[in-house]
Amino acid sequence: MEFPFRNAVVSTFVHATEDEQRVLSALRTLLPEEVEVHRSRLKGHHGNPIVNLEAKVGQRKLLRGLWQRVLTKLRAGELEKLGKIVPERVNENCFFYLRFDKQLAHAGELAFTDSGDAVHLRLKVTAYPAKHEVAVKLLEKFIGAESG
Repeated sequence: MEFPFRNAVVSTFVHATEDEQRVLSALRTLLPEEVEVHRSRLKGHHGNPIVNLEAKVGQRKLLRGLWQRVLTKLRAGELEKLGKIVPERVNENCFFYLRFDKQLAHAGELAFTDSGDAVHLRLKVTAYPAKHEVAVKLLEKFIGAESG
């Protein structure tokens, strides 16, 4: 089965109460070593300092490495959940959105979360035609093949 992703963005926020190195290690759980992480300073609603950590992955080899890291670091039971959440996690522009628990990611494990305070992964699905239904079917088939 052909690899369905064109590019990816992995990102998270570091709040003033968090240790930036710990949050960076959570982000690195998903990323191959060669991928550079960019840091930008932001201000929260109340003026509190926030740091955005973001990495863009476009090179095919690195993208495959990122996906393999996700699959190998998923906690037990999460791979089955991955196949079930595809329809609700793909938008009309064929982006596949996943969020992982930041604390567990720091410990080297990945588990899905609905919390906003997470490690965010956005994958662009290469679907022709570029429609939600096509992307969902492609991903379901790909994830089924990966987990089977």
